[in-house]
Amino acid sequence: MTRRIPLAILLAALLAGLGAGLYLGWVALPQPAVEADPSSLHPAFKDDYILMIATAYAGDGDLPAAQTQIASLGFGDPTAAVEAAAARLSAGGLPASDQDRLARLAADLAAAPAP
Repeated sequence: MTRRIPLAILLAALLAGLGAGLYLGWVALPQPAVEADPSSLHPAFKDDYILMIATAYAGDGDLPAAQTQIASLGFGDPTAAVEAAAARLSAGGLPASDQDRLARLAADLAAAPAP
């Protein structure tokens, strides 16, 4: 003889489990936020971060902010870092619009005095 669990009981158990999980994760046992230093990123993620910096720079034109953000990655020469990231990302099939953003940032960094 097989026994069937009523749908209402199954749904109630599912909702109770979901509620308990949310309570434990958000209220009772939340994980603390960890501030990581950008220089500790994996090199591939540093390239992505440089692309994000170039995208932000294309939008706001704030070169000192871009210089500060690239310096936070631990690079001594920001121009060389942007050019190297552009070469690696281009080899991976980076769209032309992103390549242009990186090239503009590298050119502006080369022309600007160090912060």
